[in-house]
Order: sequence, then structure tokens, then C-alpha cells
Amino acid sequence: MLLNSSIRQVKPCIPLLRTLTHLYPKAILTKQLQYRRLYATSQNETKKENGKNNSTTDKQKADKKSNGRPSMLWPKLKTLTSFTLSGSLILGGIGISAIVLYLIISELFSPSGDTQLFNRAVTMVEKDPTVRDMLQCKDSALRKERLKAYGELITHDRWTRNRPIVSTKKLDRSGITHHFMRFHVESKKKRALVHIEAKDSQTNYQPDFTTVYVDIPGEKRFYLIRPKLAQIVKPTGFLGVNWGPRKS
Repeated sequence: MLLNSSIRQVKPCIPLLRTLTHLYPKAILTKQLQYRRLYATSQNETKKENGKNNSTTDKQKADKKSNGRPSMLWPKLKTLTSFTLSGSLILGGIGISAIVLYLIISELFSPSGDTQLFNRAVTMVEKDPTVRDMLQCKDSALRKERLKAYGELITHDRWTRNRPIVSTKKLDRSGITHHFMRFHVESKKKRALVHIEAKDSQTNYQPDFTTVYVDIPGEKRFYLIRPKLAQIVKPTGFLGVNWGPRKS
């Protein structure tokens, strides 16, 4: 029923369309062509623009890839150089700290170091009663005056703390190391200068003192340990000459 009603409605319009096409055939055809042409040209233009855009994007991607190669190498080189520099600095710091630690340990705790030699000499001077009498120490049966021991005074300021101990080391012909040291010992009234000479022992770890003496202004030099003089062998032969073959 619906189809028949629609056909009935369309049939009266057909003669009207025929008359319109008969009267205005050219205008209708030209408009259809223009619409088709315009539609075709717009599609072609959009296709061309899309192609151009695709080509430009492809070029940009290619440029980015070509430019990305050196840009990827530069961060790697930067990280490599920074790693090598930081590693060399760390290794250098470890080496310097190890050297400093070795020097400190050898100086403070080594038996042949200057610190141990200085402490032994100060203890020897403090315990000697003659040196204490020369320094006029105020000693009693219950308490003894404590002496001050320090190195050389670089400045005349008595309150300064920069008082290094003067010490030198020398090797003799037999390869034995000799230690020479000088420091000050002070009481409340007087001050003395202590000279030390020691040499490495072949039996002990600590050097043996060969000479220790004290110089006090206004007093004679006092030897705590006198140097051993070389023994001179006197000839026992006739007229001071040893006759006969040499003894091997």
C-alpha cells in the first residue's frame, strides 16, 4: 500500500520535469558540469597538497635522521670524557691520600721516626737529675716540675705554635743511617738546647744514641751520652816500629 501511494505521488511530477528539461536543458547541464568540475578540481588539489605535505614530512624525517647521527655521538663523547676525568681525579686523590697516610704512619709510629726519637730524648733529659739542677727546676718529694720540649723558634713570639724539630739523616760509608736532631727544653727559669746523634741499630728496631749533650746559657756543656772515640792502636815494636811479617 505504501509503494502504490508513493508511485501515485511521483507520477504527476514526471510531466513537470519533462517540461522543465525541455525549456532549460542547457542551464541544467552546464550547472551539473560545473559542479562536477569544481568537485573534481577540489579533489585533485587536495590530493596534490596531501602529496606535497607527505613529501615535506618525508624530507623533514630524513633531515632529522641525518642530523640525529652526530647529535647522538656528542652526548656519548661528553659522558666518556667526563667519566675519564672523574676517574683520573679519583685515582689521583686515592694515590695522594695513600702517600700522605704512609708518611704520617712512618713518622708517628715508626721506631726510627723523628717523633719516637724526640720522645725518647725528652724522657732521658727529664729523668736526669743533673740537667734538672742546671735548669733550676722546682722539684719536691711529691711533685716534680714538668719541662717543656719544643723545636726551633721561627719567630720571637713565645706563644707561637710553629716550632718544628730540626732533624737530618746521613748515610756513612758502611750504609748505616745516622740521625741528627736538635730541640729546646725549658723550665720556669732556664732554657737549654739539646743535641742528639743516633744511628740505626743492627740488633734493635730503634736507633741507638751515640751522643746526647745539653747546652745551657752560663753553664758548661753537659753530656748525657759521650761519643765513643776511635781506639788508636799504639805500636809495640822496637823504636815504635812493628818488625816482622804482617799478621793476616
